[in-house]
Amino acid sequence: MKQYNRIFFVDDDIELANHFKKTLKEKQLEENLIHAGNGKEAIAYLKKADESELPDYILLDLYMPTMSGFEFLEKYNRIKSIHDKIEVYVCSSSRNKADRDEVMTYPFVNAFLEKPISEDFLEMLINET
Repeated sequence: MKQYNRIFFVDDDIELANHFKKTLKEKQLEENLIHAGNGKEAIAYLKKADESELPDYILLDLYMPTMSGFEFLEKYNRIKSIHDKIEVYVCSSSRNKADRDEVMTYPFVNAFLEKPISEDFLEMLINET
């Protein structure tokens, strides 16, 4: 049986999260998408998750209420035990070079991607082995 990757979508855009879930449900892959509406929820999930519950990828928005993506990265940086287990992609509509430069200072951030993130990209990450 094929193993699929898990994606942790950390973004306050509930409509987009629901759209991705619906799209993945049509392909019986909805269980592979975890959603948190802000960085605080995401950090809480990661701290309590056992190894089998950890995602393979984090798609992180920068500008969210409660805890921004920037604050998330600061807190995530302190959870050293999972850095080599999860690939982090920062996804933002920001065109600010300072934003890009700041997030790319973290060695565990793989890339800074401009929104919108396509369904094809999501499916590619889930299916990648």
